[in-house]
Parts: sequence; C-alpha cells; structure tokens
Amino acid sequence: MKDKFKGMFWGLVVGDCLGSPIQFSGKDDHEFITQMVPCRHFHTPAGYWTDDSSMAFCIAESYVRLKRYDLKDVANNFARWLFEGFWSSKDRAFDVGQATYNAVNAIHYKGSLKNGTEETQGNGSIMRFAPSFIMNYGAPDNVMLHEISDLTHCSQVVRDVVDLMAAILTEHVEGKRTQQQSIYKSREDVNVSGWSVSTLQAALWAFNATNDFESGMIQAVNLGGDSDSIGAVYGQIAGAYYGFDAIPPSWVNAVKDYEKVNELIESTIAVKMESE
Repeated sequence: MKDKFKGMFWGLVVGDCLGSPIQFSGKDDHEFITQMVPCRHFHTPAGYWTDDSSMAFCIAESYVRLKRYDLKDVANNFARWLFEGFWSSKDRAFDVGQATYNAVNAIHYKGSLKNGTEETQGNGSIMRFAPSFIMNYGAPDNVMLHEISDLTHCSQVVRDVVDLMAAILTEHVEGKRTQQQSIYKSREDVNVSGWSVSTLQAALWAFNATNDFESGMIQAVNLGGDSDSIGAVYGQIAGAYYGFDAIPPSWVNAVKDYEKVNELIESTIAVKMESE
C-alpha cells in the first residue's frame, strides 16, 4: 500500500515536471521529452514543478502538520501559495489557471470554501489529487474529495471526473488493473486541452496504450497541450498501479529539492497509516 501511495504522489510530481517545458505546444510542435529539461516559458531549470504539484503539496502539508483533514486550513494553504509562494518551486506562484486564481482570491478575501460555477470544468482538481485520495482512502464516500475539489472547481462535471479518477486509483492501489478504457482510440483523437474530462481521458489513453510507467509517461507528456497536467494525472494513475519503484530514479532525482519533497510525501502516507 505504501509503495502504491508513494508511486501515485511521486508520479504526479514527475509528470508535472516532465510536461511543463512543452506546455501550450501543439501535439507535434515541440521537442520530444524523455528527461527533465528547462522550461523556457516559465524560465525555470529542469525539475521545477508548477501549480499542479504546489497545490498537492499544500494539501499534504496541512494534513501532515495537523495530523487530520481540515478544509479551511487546506484553503488557507492555497492562499499562502498564491500570495506568498508557499511550496512553489520558485519564490512565487506561477502557471496559475484563471479559475484557480479567481477561487483562491475568493478564499483569501471572502473566506469562501466553494468557488466557481457549473461551467468551471478545468482540470485543477485532478492535477493535485493524490494527497486528497490518500487522505480519503477507505472512507465510505467521496465527500472530502468533493470538498477539496469545490475549493476551486465547484462543478458537478468535475465531481464526476473526481469520482471516476478515485475509482480508477482505488482499483490500482488494490492491485487490479482498471478495465476503464479511454474515450480516445488513437493519439490523433486525444483532446489536450485543460478540460477535466479530456485530461483524465488523455492520461487514461496513455495508460491503456502502454505496459510500464516510463513508456506511458513519455506518451502522456508528449501529447503537448496541457502537458504538465496530463503528465501529472497519468503519473497518479500509473504510479498507483506500478508503484514507486517503477518510476525511473533519474526522474525523481532531477526534481528540485527531491529529498524535501520525498519527506512530505512519506509523511503524508505515515499520517494516513497511523490513523488507520
């Protein structure tokens, strides 16, 4: 179980870092990514994570510090990230989606814990999902998952995507390869936008098309488009199935402050295990 949880969380981080340098590119209009490279768009060295990992770290840090789930504290961590650069790989938050920016401003200035509208259907809730899933694992429902999602993307469509991703991850953590097939039948079909539905389905396509973590990740991030989030979601799905040891060590070791990141990930899992 620990290896599956660790693979899921680390899969998110390496997918984010691998995909960010070619984010916003066309499907075949970018360099072919197989290792960490610098991101010219955000002027970051190789191995720097974006908002996907930062928001996941904000969720995990709250859980580790308090040794329990507290929605308001998670929300406050999101505000610390946006306004102070908390758990950013740079000295400030960057690569912030408009829906997330609006939501975190509402958290900070209004104390709102539900933000967005039904049309707020971006992939922010699933790109940062691993710590929420770990915290909620074994619960009789997905209330916690919906609450954390609703902080930025209060939409039934997004909640449905969250539920599907949670179901896939549960199968993988329990050692069963999901039979859920992507709606996309070929690489040409894959929608690489930041829509939550298409991001999960793009990641699932890469998982369905391959039989090991590394090959699938290379397929996922090289789709381009919202490549960091597609990589982050694929990394969670594949990491939960193959486990941490399947992730190439060269990718893990290339992540900025990887020892600090690993400590947070392991502490998150330890708090979960202690609560069982």
